[in-house]
Amino acid sequence: MADRETVPALAIANLSRAAFVFAGRTINPLVAIIFSLASTRLLTIEEAGIYSWALARIFVVQAFAEAGLQLSLVRFLAPAVQRGDQRVVRAILRASAALKIAAFVFAAALALLYTGGVALSSYVSVPGMAFELMAASHPDRIALAWLILLGGAGLGLLTYLDSILVAHEFYSRLSLWLPVVGLLRIFLLAALVVGDGGNLRAEHLLYAFALGPYLASFAFFFFFPADHFLGAPPAAEWRPWILQLLRFNVWTLAAAFLAILAEWMEPLIITRASDNGLFGAARMPLQGFLILLATLSTMLLPRLARLQSADEYRTFFLRFYPWLAAAAVLFLPGFWIVPWFILWWNGPDYLQSVTVFYILFPNFILRIYFAPLGVALFALNQPRLIAIEAGLRMFGGLVFNLILYREFGIQGAAWASLLGQACGWLFLLFCYRQFFLSGRFPFAPTGEARNIV
Repeated sequence: MADRETVPALAIANLSRAAFVFAGRTINPLVAIIFSLASTRLLTIEEAGIYSWALARIFVVQAFAEAGLQLSLVRFLAPAVQRGDQRVVRAILRASAALKIAAFVFAAALALLYTGGVALSSYVSVPGMAFELMAASHPDRIALAWLILLGGAGLGLLTYLDSILVAHEFYSRLSLWLPVVGLLRIFLLAALVVGDGGNLRAEHLLYAFALGPYLASFAFFFFFPADHFLGAPPAAEWRPWILQLLRFNVWTLAAAFLAILAEWMEPLIITRASDNGLFGAARMPLQGFLILLATLSTMLLPRLARLQSADEYRTFFLRFYPWLAAAAVLFLPGFWIVPWFILWWNGPDYLQSVTVFYILFPNFILRIYFAPLGVALFALNQPRLIAIEAGLRMFGGLVFNLILYREFGIQGAAWASLLGQACGWLFLLFCYRQFFLSGRFPFAPTGEARNIV
């Protein structure tokens, strides 16, 4: 009887924590939208193009700077936190910090070569030589490369600190700290607008975007004790974790790049500017699903990392998915509200975007339902399968787009997005069928065991 009484209480507690995390994670995407609007409102068309060009590369640098730690850190840290083993916690933090520094040095070396090539292109002119490494390539623009580096490294620092709070399940602290980043960016942007008399360039917006995470990192220590980082555990305790994290993160890093390509395959394949505008208008209202995915991953990973066997995972999914299936009714109003918004906001010229939206909307809903299976692969120490799944989505999306976009335009691209994602979903179902039947995943090397901290 007591157990039955605790179920509603646990459900309410979980919903409260999810609401905290969702509220905190919503701020930064909203700020990103404000920055995108500001780039078209405050900058010239050329400067706005430079800003967009640089921002896309910031996210690529972020993938390097994260070094795959954003999820693997939670995977290994959460069980140690649960046991109260502070020695292991400090050892993992020390090893992960070493990997972060190494990743930054590597990215900085690439930026140095990059800017060297840009500078050299001003003095060397060889027909056919690809020295146009940067939009408006000129020595005056070399600063852009370093803003890209600092911006990507800052985002990597942000996700690193985020993962530490998630591993400790400090969700209320996370919901209070995350908005600090967005608010600082808005403050910096406002200060630049006032201080520069409104004559902004792309570098100004990038500076505000890049500096926000570094300033917010100081605020982080109001929510998490700094002595976890200041302690110096013996090398014999933390150095073995470098290899363990690195072994896990190599596949995670590969998966991150493949996932980025899969996510943005349609804008890369679509060639006509008008088609890109129509497709982007249909896709923009669906970005809220990415916030839901991030929230769902944040809530599930620490809990799944504590489970041990295939039976425990089967039991968890059987209990969790009925609740997730019931949540589908919350998405249904989007079928009527979003098309109205697209036409109201953009005008009747965007009627084709509504058709594209009706294809993309089920795609994004299904991502919510398959996300727990992908998160569980992290908890089960299966980064190789994560990379394979991302690769299937990327290659599937590429093939379907090359065929369907050419034949059916942006509606074909929307179907290609759905079919490309389905390649990964089918692979996940195949993997878990094998796991639940035999206790092992497919393609696992002989003798591989789940690596429990």
